[in-house]
Amino acid sequence: MNLHDIESDTTKGSNMSMRKGNDATSMHARNGDTTTVTADCAPSGILSTLATQWRVICALMLREIHTVNGSDKLGYLWRIFQTSFNIAIFWAIRAFTRAQAPHGMTILSFLALGFIIFHVFSRCLTTCMHAIQGNRNLLTYPQVYPLDIMVARCLVISATEVVSGALILGVGVMAGYPVHVTNVGMLVLALLLAMTFGLGCGIIFAALAWYVPVVENLVNMVLLRALFFASGVFFSVTVFSHKVGSWLLLNPVMQIIEMARSAMSVGYVSPYVDTTYVLFVNLSVVTAGLLLQGFMQRRLQA
Repeated sequence: MNLHDIESDTTKGSNMSMRKGNDATSMHARNGDTTTVTADCAPSGILSTLATQWRVICALMLREIHTVNGSDKLGYLWRIFQTSFNIAIFWAIRAFTRAQAPHGMTILSFLALGFIIFHVFSRCLTTCMHAIQGNRNLLTYPQVYPLDIMVARCLVISATEVVSGALILGVGVMAGYPVHVTNVGMLVLALLLAMTFGLGCGIIFAALAWYVPVVENLVNMVLLRALFFASGVFFSVTVFSHKVGSWLLLNPVMQIIEMARSAMSVGYVSPYVDTTYVLFVNLSVVTAGLLLQGFMQRRLQA
């Protein structure tokens, strides 16, 4: 499946739908009933449009998988090595300071969840921010929108991080480090929230970088580095006082990481996670991003 196949299939499907629609309209017009035809065709038209966009996203995902790491010698193994190296560094630091992982978790599970959630968020943000500038040629296809490219990239990144985390934790289990998943639904929700928050932020910063290119450098060099140290990737909010912790918890990424850790710890439910707050922030960011994306789409077509 590729974008040329989608374009040709869509064109054929549109012509066939127009011929069928014209035949049905003329038949009902002779019977004096045209309202029924319009009402019956609307749902099928929406489903056809959604099916076409899903095929576009799937084609973009396959392209993303092939182009991002397919040309590297190590390929997607590099993602696993990178995450493993980060875990090993902070594992060594905590072992040197004799710091134990909180919440009754193993140090491997504690650090792996922090890095995986943060990588999903940060990489979704950065790839979405560069999606338009790096794929201007794809936007010449009438079926491809900037949002399609961004969603495809976020899905590939999230799947890659999940597989990487599963392999790392699987090796840990074989090495004698137990892994407990006590709430699958909460764990999946945390991953989805990290992806959608990165998607929304990426759309916003992509629109801002379109007018102020220096925004990209500020996000990569300042914002993401600050968030790495303020999101609880390698520590828990419980180590701070209530006053400091309340400020840190304004960061949705920290709450999402705490949510994921609660889903993989035995007998611990984080009292600091405010699911309503995280959902509200995600919804607000995604809505603002979609509005800016619509404005940017009109500017690209102008």
